[in-house]
Amino acid sequence: MTAVLRARGISVDVAGRRVLDGVDLDVAAGEMVVLVGPNGAGKSTLLSVLAGDRVPAAGSIELDGAVMASRPVADRARRRSVLTQSNEVSFPFVVRDVVRMGRAPWRRHPEATRDDAAVAEALAAGEVQAFADRPVTGLSGGERARAAFARAYAQECAIALLDEPTASLDIRHQHRVLARTRERVDAGGAAVVVLHDLGLAAAYADRIALLEDGRLVAAGSPREVLDPAVLTRVYRHPIDVVDGPRGTLLVVAAPASPLSPTPGVPA
Repeated sequence: MTAVLRARGISVDVAGRRVLDGVDLDVAAGEMVVLVGPNGAGKSTLLSVLAGDRVPAAGSIELDGAVMASRPVADRARRRSVLTQSNEVSFPFVVRDVVRMGRAPWRRHPEATRDDAAVAEALAAGEVQAFADRPVTGLSGGERARAAFARAYAQECAIALLDEPTASLDIRHQHRVLARTRERVDAGGAAVVVLHDLGLAAAYADRIALLEDGRLVAAGSPREVLDPAVLTRVYRHPIDVVDGPRGTLLVVAAPASPLSPTPGVPA
């Protein structure tokens, strides 16, 4: 498959600490790649580099075969959408207008004729129609997250980069967001998604990239990457992976006393 995003030798330093170290990653059209790993592993940093929003200390990023830095910012905005962890809106815009902000890259382009339809579809995708005319500042955390997802969805980019889009959502909306993203991937798009829930990663990813201390320690299908011994070592907590219904994988973190050592992990 042809890579729409290609990272080679990506290294990033923050405050004198190397947070990414020589990471290689390809993302092809028609696949969802999920980034997983413990806190501080470098997942969000890698996503920002893939988006072209952070310049690495070393390495290169290509978008559609061209060096990312050579692509104008407006061109990138029409090619990839980015949903960050921080989606705070300080002003009391109504939700419908926040979602419409996702159409900004298409102004003065033929695609602008789709603005109204795209906004309506995005409101439905995020299930925010019921409060579309309410100020976003009056929403709950989960409702704000859904509005932010709808804004990114309205952008209608072929590549979606989502940083923990399910973090503040209930079970239904976690699956709703990932299923909507999956639909666009299956239609020929591509997505890179940061998730902490390994069960969701197993359910929706074509490939999982496991990061540890800024390094890519495993990449492949969910069955290849979600190895109990590897996960137990990387997360420093006992983790089992078992077969679930309908071919799914269930990732189970065992209860553990704070004073109990983790098997296979040095104290």
